[in-house]
Amino acid sequence: MVNLLRMDLYRMWKSRTFKICLILSAALALFTAPLGRLLYSLAATLSREAQPFPAETNLSVILADPFPMLNLMLALLSLCSFFYADLEHGYIKNIAGQMPMKGFTVLSKFLAAGVHNLIFAAVGIVGMLAGTLFVQRIVPDGGVADSIRVMILRLLLVQSICAILLLVTATFRGKSVGMILAVLFGMGFTTPFYSGINYGLAQIFGPETNILPYMPDIVMGDKNMSTVRALVVAGVTGCLFLLPAIRIFDRKDVK
Repeated sequence: MVNLLRMDLYRMWKSRTFKICLILSAALALFTAPLGRLLYSLAATLSREAQPFPAETNLSVILADPFPMLNLMLALLSLCSFFYADLEHGYIKNIAGQMPMKGFTVLSKFLAAGVHNLIFAAVGIVGMLAGTLFVQRIVPDGGVADSIRVMILRLLLVQSICAILLLVTATFRGKSVGMILAVLFGMGFTTPFYSGINYGLAQIFGPETNILPYMPDIVMGDKNMSTVRALVVAGVTGCLFLLPAIRIFDRKDVK
């Protein structure tokens, strides 16, 4: 299992899609603050009542958001490509054939996704810090400890989303569907989909049925994120999709 994980990490690091998405994430993070100042200046020229651009920003604001701009979408797209790579190129037979359980290949990808997400988060935060220094002073504030808590919870929630993408792309071999889900999760466009599910469930369980507060991507966007809720949502979502992904893949014929 350790050797399988090392191999997956090596393949991930050598992936062209991974490198392209990582470079784009770094560039977007780096230019987020300067772009914000540019847009602020343009708005100021159109309004006489506009206030001066803030000279400083809190460090906690940057640390709490490890996936600025479109970085979450890029990270998830990179993961979909990685999850499907051994199926797409046909060497899944050689890999799975050496494992006592074929499902270990799915578990290995899930663990490698954790490292993948840490790399993207680090690039996002470093890029934001570097870009912000061009236009503002960064002030360490009293919210740094809480922002680290939020950052860790968001990473766990992203990891639970990875279980969904794994089930779709690796187990059911739906790369296109996985890419679509990656865009929806990354751009925050899942609310209409959840609303449709709510409507269907409301016909069975009553009009007060609402799954929105328990969806990982929705919880990620909560400014007052509850630690307990985030941990429960991440844990339940991860188990609900990862365990079937492993189980089903283990029983399927590898082609």
